Amino acid sequence: MKKTGITLLAILSLPLIISSCKVLTISNGHKFVDLGLSVKWATCNIGAEKPEDYGDYFAWGETVPHYESGYAQEELQEHWKADMSDGYWWSTYKWSKDTHSTLTKYCNDSNLGNDGFTDKMTELISADDAAKALWGGKWRMPTKSEMEELFNQCTWTWTKENGVYGYRVTSKISGYTDRSIFLPAAGGRGGKNIYGIDYDGRYWSSSLNTRESLMAWCIYFVNGDLEKEIDDVSVTSISRHNGQSIRPVCP
Repeated sequence: MKKTGITLLAILSLPLIISSCKVLTISNGHKFVDLGLSVKWATCNIGAEKPEDYGDYFAWGETVPHYESGYAQEELQEHWKADMSDGYWWSTYKWSKDTHSTLTKYCNDSNLGNDGFTDKMTELISADDAAKALWGGKWRMPTKSEMEELFNQCTWTWTKENGVYGYRVTSKISGYTDRSIFLPAAGGRGGKNIYGIDYDGRYWSSSLNTRESLMAWCIYFVNGDLEKEIDDVSVTSISRHNGQSIRPVCP
């Protein structure tokens, strides 16, 4: 790109035109696609360098993984961080004392809160939002309603790109139907295990399940070529202690 006296800030805000009429824009060093929705969606997961990279896994409301850098997809034995040897479980979850009934933040049910604790908080604050903490700028995690919009206003096609399985998510909005993002089937982490790579994907929202404080909302998908009892793609809620992917959004 030719620099002709344009400030770095201006350069970072310029759109990048790539093949197939897809328009990418950079915000605070990270690319996004405008799908014609209420927010713009990043092209990569947190911890990934390319759209097909799996990236890192985060428990809901945490801003760092439980494993040492570089071991995201490994079957870990010796590479858990200090005090994280249980992997992704209630005993290692930042917002519980030890078990599922000792929540210390984001709790609407006194039966699940530590010593009856409740705070009625239903959306992650900025300090607990991994996208905001790690990418900065205007980046944040999507809300449940923004995930539902992505689900309803886009066409989801199971595919394989650069050797990686996942969903190509293409806008249905008039004027934006040439634009899409790729969500790799990065699987997830529960306890000490990693599961579902190349088979399913689990992407956190910032929204708590207000009827079940142990769970938070996410987009969950499975291999669209297989016959399953569950939908290929859905917005559902999963236990907060699990390690899952995050795809940031910005205004």
